[in-house]
Amino acid sequence: MPEQRAANSEAALLAEYGFLCEAIRQSQRERVGFLGFALAASGLILGLLMKAAPARTPAQACFLVALAAMVTIVAERLTIRASNGVASSATYVRLFLEPALPGLRYQQRHDAYKRQPERSVGAARGFGIAYVALTAAFAAAWVAAPTHGGRAWWQTLAVVALGVLSVAQAAVLLRARADRVVAAWERVRAAEQAGAAVTAAASEETPAREEAEHAPVTLRDGATPGPA
Repeated sequence: MPEQRAANSEAALLAEYGFLCEAIRQSQRERVGFLGFALAASGLILGLLMKAAPARTPAQACFLVALAAMVTIVAERLTIRASNGVASSATYVRLFLEPALPGLRYQQRHDAYKRQPERSVGAARGFGIAYVALTAAFAAAWVAAPTHGGRAWWQTLAVVALGVLSVAQAAVLLRARADRVVAAWERVRAAEQAGAAVTAAASEETPAREEAEHAPVTLRDGATPGPA
C-alpha cells in the first residue's frame, strides 16, 4: 500500500508537471501572437492614416491614431499577463515539482540561471522594447500624417495621454524581474513548511498525551487504585 500511494503521488506530480510545461509553452506562443497582432493591426491602421490621397481630417487622424494606440495597449496588457504566467509556472516547477520528482533537475542544475536573481522575466524585456517602438510609431504618425485643417489641442493631448499609458505598460515589461516571482513562491513554500512542521509536532504529541491519560495511577505504597 505505501508503494502504491507513492506511485500514485508521483503520477499526479508528473501530470501536473506536464500540464504546467504545456501552459508555459502556450503562454510563450500567446505573447508572440499578441505582438504580431499589434504589429499587423497598427501597420494597417497607420498605413490608412499616412495615405497622401485623400488627406484625412484632424478628427479622422485622431481616431485612427487612438485606435492604433488602443490595440497596442491591449496587446501590452495581455503580454504582461502571459509573461507573469510563464515566470510563475517556471518558478513553481523549480521549487515544488523538481525536488519531488527524481530525474527532474533542469533549473536546479542550471547554476547560471540561479545566480541571476535580477534577470528579466523570460523575454519580457524584448517585448517591452518592441511595444515602445510601436508607441513611437503611432506618436510619429500623428505628427507626420497629412491632414487638411489644423489639429485641435485636445486631440494632441489625447494622443499624448495614450502614448504615456502605452509607455507605462511597456515599462512594466521592461522592469519585470524574476526575483519578485521567486520571492512570492518562496513565501508560499515557507508557509507550507511551517504548517507541516506544526502538524508533525501535533501528531507526535497526540499519542504521548493519550498514553499519559490512559496510564495507570500508582499510589505511594505502590498499589494501583481499583474501581470505586
